[in-house]
Amino acid sequence: MSKPTVSLARNADHLTAANVPFSIRVLRRLNPLIMGLLRSPLHGLLSRNLLVLTYAGRTTGTRYSLPLSYVARGENLYLCTRTAFWWRNLRDGKPVEVYVRGRRVTMVPSVLDPRSSEALAGLTAFLTVNPGTGEKLYDVRRGRDGAPLPSDLEREVVRSVVVRLA
Repeated sequence: MSKPTVSLARNADHLTAANVPFSIRVLRRLNPLIMGLLRSPLHGLLSRNLLVLTYAGRTTGTRYSLPLSYVARGENLYLCTRTAFWWRNLRDGKPVEVYVRGRRVTMVPSVLDPRSSEALAGLTAFLTVNPGTGEKLYDVRRGRDGAPLPSDLEREVVRSVVVRLA
């Protein structure tokens, strides 16, 4: 199984700290508190759209944990980003630990080819469930029905990274 390659060049103009909205930078500072809640009996307050991902760094093997927004489609979970580099550690497909909805599970990540229909479907589902993220981090407008505009999604998926956890 070959690893899909994802070019950083396509993301370079969107990955600076200056482009990350202030509200997202504040939330990142609250990561330890958010992870504590997600791992506690009170996880229901946040676990509908947030999970804790634990993975090993690809060169050092150091374990990292961070809370991330996700969307479930069937048996798979999808994670999307434009402003972070954590996904680079998932390209080798090594299993990761996910704490989701009060349960700890092991899943296998796949960084999707941004030109694939699955990446577009994952981003569409992600931004449908998380419309504020679409407005803050992606240039995706919503139509009158509240759904993300397909033309915006098609443009943004190639600027984004979509990860499937199976």
